[in-house]
Amino acid sequence: MRAFLVVALVALALPASAQPLASHFRTPSGNISCLGDANFIRCDIARTSVKPPPKPRSCAFDWGNAFGLGRRGRGHRLCVSDSTFGAPRVLRYGQTTRVGRRISCTSRRAGLTCRNGVGHGFFLSKDVIRLF
Repeated sequence: MRAFLVVALVALALPASAQPLASHFRTPSGNISCLGDANFIRCDIARTSVKPPPKPRSCAFDWGNAFGLGRRGRGHRLCVSDSTFGAPRVLRYGQTTRVGRRISCTSRRAGLTCRNGVGHGFFLSKDVIRLF
């Protein structure tokens, strides 16, 4: 609780132009949820038939259903101990949202695609996970 309070107080003390803009949304099915800022987006998928690659030895937490994308690099799997689920905002099918100036995500019935400014990203759905 104390750490949360300190973060909240620091955020309130910053001018609006200096505060990081966060984007938190989910797909209409509720199967995918994302949280990001101007530099990075993370998306989690609850249900998928795609088997993840073996868990790296360096990962002490959950592996396989969380994905990250920065402003320049390729999309990649993440080792995580939390979740992005709980987003109140729904990114409707056919809609695209920008996360900062260099990352965008598009929701479609087929799945969610997130891309950065250099064309890398990921596609997530129940049946397909593609990192590029």
